[in-house]
Amino acid sequence: MKNDLDAIRRLVGVVTKEQLRYIDCFVSSDLGLFMPMGGPCFYALTPEHTHPAYMFILNFTNQILVQIKENILPGRPGKVFALSPNVPHQELPLDSPPRYICALINKTFFEKHFRDYAGTKPAFYEGDFFDAGEGLALLFKRFMSEADSKLPGKKAVLAALGVEICHSLIRAMIKTPVVNSRMEERVEIGRVIEHIHTNLDDKLVVEDLAAIAHLSASHFARVFKKETGKAPMEYVNQLRLECAKKMLLAADRSITEIAVSCGFGSPSYLSSCFQKEYRMTPSEYRRMPVKSRKQSNL
Repeated sequence: MKNDLDAIRRLVGVVTKEQLRYIDCFVSSDLGLFMPMGGPCFYALTPEHTHPAYMFILNFTNQILVQIKENILPGRPGKVFALSPNVPHQELPLDSPPRYICALINKTFFEKHFRDYAGTKPAFYEGDFFDAGEGLALLFKRFMSEADSKLPGKKAVLAALGVEICHSLIRAMIKTPVVNSRMEERVEIGRVIEHIHTNLDDKLVVEDLAAIAHLSASHFARVFKKETGKAPMEYVNQLRLECAKKMLLAADRSITEIAVSCGFGSPSYLSSCFQKEYRMTPSEYRRMPVKSRKQSNL
């Protein structure tokens, strides 16, 4: 704990363990993420406190008020609040616990990476807001998960994630144009297809599949059809029918068991889909001679 507290203090300032009792802390050498869990950060409530690091707060709700001089700034959901090092400020107490993730980034580390873009130091941030950009919350989640692990290579992975988080924030701040990578989308669609194959018996809906790919439902549907030639649910139903055909040939399960195992939910729905696709019922397909199935490409 002492080593962790030393790392935290290099970013936060002279904070005590007691002041952080409601805060989950995830720290590497140059970056720390801090998330309130059921209560406030008592160091954050300290009037006119400062941090030696750059501070970025990703707000999930507006349940946070930060005072800088005479200005009181409420949180903006989906926006990132930026503050330069050594700016006096205070989080004001509210009735509801705050919901945000605070990133503190070593001053030298942040300015070094910022020079990759502008060749100069960052602007002076005194409560500026900017869009979080796609993927920042996911990067935070990956960093926290790795920090909580005891895996070999953890230190190196955290360092790499720290660099990625730093660049993600900088690109969002200076509004670097986002390059849509078709290859990245194809990888995400591949992940969705793997999920479909391994969870065919579960309830699958477009919105949940789109979330796996980190895409909006409408954009996901377009990309999925472009990659597979089928709409998402059309692809799912086709897989389920293929699954049902294989299980029907095994002849060791009832139609009801097959319907549930393949994700149809009921034998009547399986029968309806099967007849629509193959012009016969599942029972008729099961009784069909092998030679007839081959001649019909079934």
